[in-house]
Amino acid sequence: MKYITVNIDDLGMHPAVNEAVCRLGEQGIAQSASLMSLGTVSQEHWRSLQQSGIEIGLHLDFTGFAKQGSLKTVLLKSWLRRWNKNDLRNLICRQLDNFEQQSGQVPVFVDGHQHVHQFPQIREVLLEELRLRYVKCPYLRSTRPFSVSAKGQLIYMLGGAYFRRVLKHSGFQANAYFGGVYSFDDDMQTLSQRWQQWLVQAPERGTVLMCHPAVPYDGVYDDIQLAREMEWRWFCSAEYHDLLQQYEVQAQSWRDAVVL
Repeated sequence: MKYITVNIDDLGMHPAVNEAVCRLGEQGIAQSASLMSLGTVSQEHWRSLQQSGIEIGLHLDFTGFAKQGSLKTVLLKSWLRRWNKNDLRNLICRQLDNFEQQSGQVPVFVDGHQHVHQFPQIREVLLEELRLRYVKCPYLRSTRPFSVSAKGQLIYMLGGAYFRRVLKHSGFQANAYFGGVYSFDDDMQTLSQRWQQWLVQAPERGTVLMCHPAVPYDGVYDDIQLAREMEWRWFCSAEYHDLLQQYEVQAQSWRDAVVL
């Protein structure tokens, strides 16, 4: 038996993503979603999210709505320690404020759009602000991979390993393992094979699998639109549900993903 938290990234990016989160949350396929709080979620979608009970966390954003530059720019600026600390704090606080105002709750967890939450300077200010703001701090997303994929290992090397050590020694809690990393160019057959491999390799408990589905849509620019729609079809397929039964996959909350 495998206990897995399926987490949908990019809630708030556009209505097609929001609709996918709502529908997959209602069906119990997704257990959590990461909100880009500088984006928009309609009141109708918020009602659906609240009714489904899906857990919502903050998807800390620097490269999207926050407009701090490309991933390369943010990465270099972080490693060179070129951020102004007050500017960092203001941007992080604005996103936490927006999250609380939109959702009416504290984030269950915090992660990062393109994993920026684990970058130098950003991670230190983020943890300082979470400690100041909340009595019970949200969980943090660890990018510690359970598979040997090159991209997953690279993400972990770009701040993830150090971030995990910081969390462990400062009292913050995080998921034990992380997956769902690929290059967004799969067809349905390859995506099926990939999920089967993930479920084989995933430990019994503690894994958060990220995904990026969206219902089919037009009129919004998105450089991974085809991948989003492919993931939507995959989650709606009988093959996906058969795979869950084959590996006896059970839904797991963020609290249960924390394996000490």
